[in-house]
Amino acid sequence: MNNTMVAARPVDVAKADPVHVDMRGVTQRYRTGRRGDLLALDRVDLQARRGEFVSIVGPSGCGKSTLLYIVAGLLEASDGEVLVDGKKINGPDPQRGLVLQNSSIFPWRTVEENVAFGPLMAGVAASKRRTLTKHYLEMVGLKKFAAFYPRELSGGMKQRIAIAQMLACGPSLFLMDEPFGALDSLSREVLQDQLLQLWERDRKTVLFVTHSIDEAVLLSDRVVVMSPLPGRVKEIVPIDLPRPREEARASQAFGQLRNHIWESIRQETMEAIG
Repeated sequence: MNNTMVAARPVDVAKADPVHVDMRGVTQRYRTGRRGDLLALDRVDLQARRGEFVSIVGPSGCGKSTLLYIVAGLLEASDGEVLVDGKKINGPDPQRGLVLQNSSIFPWRTVEENVAFGPLMAGVAASKRRTLTKHYLEMVGLKKFAAFYPRELSGGMKQRIAIAQMLACGPSLFLMDEPFGALDSLSREVLQDQLLQLWERDRKTVLFVTHSIDEAVLLSDRVVVMSPLPGRVKEIVPIDLPRPREEARASQAFGQLRNHIWESIRQETMEAIG
């Protein structure tokens, strides 16, 4: 294997796009009563450049989701700070859109009403809401299902509703926590391709948590490998595969990157249990 191709390397942000998300010494402790504090994240330093697609992988329980929720403003870090566009975050913000594994769509609202909900809460005029909703339903391929309710649709379609719902709010940062984790393999690959097309169209910044190494390699500019509890950044692997990535899954370079990341995670896991 060509180690120079996948070796971790620092990003020279001065020569790249501006830093969009800047995590500085992010630490998270949970109180567990008589057993003392549980250290979930330990001094995580990580940056994402504007327009960059960054995936976070690692063993179960390494704090991947916790880190994402801190960036979303849903959880306050015990120590450290997160800056977005140079400003310290202070709670949730529409500019930071969040999509979860179990979609957060409203079952009592139609597809169209779900997508329009964010603009409605933001006070967007009805005519503009209709235009936005139509645009994003077309973008995710759900225009024909505008009047349907979520219970009438498949799991993959529900996740597309959640993505359209996020897009309609106009965030500059996408935070995605295992959004395709509950889907069958075919639906997952279809949504991966659709997400890539959406990202390549607008180049929003994406922080993407996944247990799938293949998914991380396919989608990302960089893959962050986390260590087991407490979560730390073990390695950052640049994904130097050409875009678009339609043929990437079958390439030798893809397999080398996947195997390198898998071995990195395996070593950490074996050390943690051994």
